[in-house]
Amino acid sequence: MVKFDRTSEAESALCLSGGGYRAALFHLGAIRRLNELGVLSRIAIVSSVSGGSILNGLLAGRWNSLIRDGGGVFQNFDEQVGQPLRQFCATDIRTNLIIGHRLNPVNWFALANSLLSVSGNTLARSYQSLFGGTLLQALPSSGVTTPRFVFCATSMNTGACWHFHSGPEGRMGDFYTGYAPTDDVSLAEAVAASSAFPLAFAPFLLYRSRMKEISRVDPWGQLRPLSGKRRTIEYETIHLTDGGVYDNLGVEPVWSFMSTLLSSDGGLPFESVATCPPYFVSRLQRAASISNEQVGAVRKRWLIERFVAKARRGALWAINTNIEDYQLSSAPGYGSEGRQLLSGIRTDLNSFSEAEIACLENHGYSLADAALKSRAPQLLVKSIPEFVWPHPDWSADAKTIAALQNSASRHITRDIRNWLTGAFRRLDVRSRSSRSTDKAT
Repeated sequence: MVKFDRTSEAESALCLSGGGYRAALFHLGAIRRLNELGVLSRIAIVSSVSGGSILNGLLAGRWNSLIRDGGGVFQNFDEQVGQPLRQFCATDIRTNLIIGHRLNPVNWFALANSLLSVSGNTLARSYQSLFGGTLLQALPSSGVTTPRFVFCATSMNTGACWHFHSGPEGRMGDFYTGYAPTDDVSLAEAVAASSAFPLAFAPFLLYRSRMKEISRVDPWGQLRPLSGKRRTIEYETIHLTDGGVYDNLGVEPVWSFMSTLLSSDGGLPFESVATCPPYFVSRLQRAASISNEQVGAVRKRWLIERFVAKARRGALWAINTNIEDYQLSSAPGYGSEGRQLLSGIRTDLNSFSEAEIACLENHGYSLADAALKSRAPQLLVKSIPEFVWPHPDWSADAKTIAALQNSASRHITRDIRNWLTGAFRRLDVRSRSSRSTDKAT
């Protein structure tokens, strides 16, 4: 195990939050601008949670296919990363998982054993269209020109942040379970474990038998002896749920030692409500939301305080950030009404429209541009490339506001109707094909 160099002042970490397709597209815009600014190719670690892990997985899998110029800018970034992600986020994987999977008799026995919950392992199969069967160990080794890709989940067994690390020497685990090589764990499985949102999916089940040579050496190559404050228990199945349950910013793996942190937050902002939910489950959900909001707020305040005290360098931008807060003389971006609608877009895995995809990417692009210019100018090259909207046709406030009026809705009824229509169409095609084959024989 090669130890990670924690001493280099030049090393930066990029942290991508959770938030479903919405976060993935918001981060895509941010990373697109980081690439143009020559920053992306100099990142040492990309750490991600949930929706951010969808983009992180795509970036990791395509890294060796990216072509950089003399300034460290990837010339084919949109072809290799942008286009595949936009295409994937235009597809609905949620409805087939929560409806189609339950209606298939083949799955009924497994569903009965999990109290009708769709597991994170099933979600992993849906991600294979984007990642194929790529193993974490098949991802490129981290080095001078390649970052380490880290995917964060939450262990339901221990309550700790579980890390999956990329590369041939990549390891996985948490402080209480111990750490082991990733061996046969695929990229799709790591992303699914990171994004198995507990209200929609049961945990991703990682059987302990898949962990060979467990030790106290963590993924950074550091020996981590147990503290002895908690009793040791044995468990054969590790239940991994959405990494946002523990830390939705994805800073947990890197906050203690990276000198420069760039944090992109596409999570759902907390909102005030006029009345308190009267029902038991609704009250619990609201209480859990308040608790999660405060945990996230503490992390954000810590980051900002570190930046102000110059104990850390870097920048934080969130989907509900007011671009005026960066106090730049010129900072292209959406107006307040457009930003409010963008902040309210659903955090889901159903199909996103052309407008939603374009506006989210534009928004991430503009905020990352302003954040780096205002908060982390030391990372920028001397000649800053021109600001060019990724989707100029969707940069006007009026058009954006008109297009996003219903984007907060999860469109469940519409998606079920479309799924049923597609299912009947597929059955009809199969039936016709079968009749044609019978006639031919």
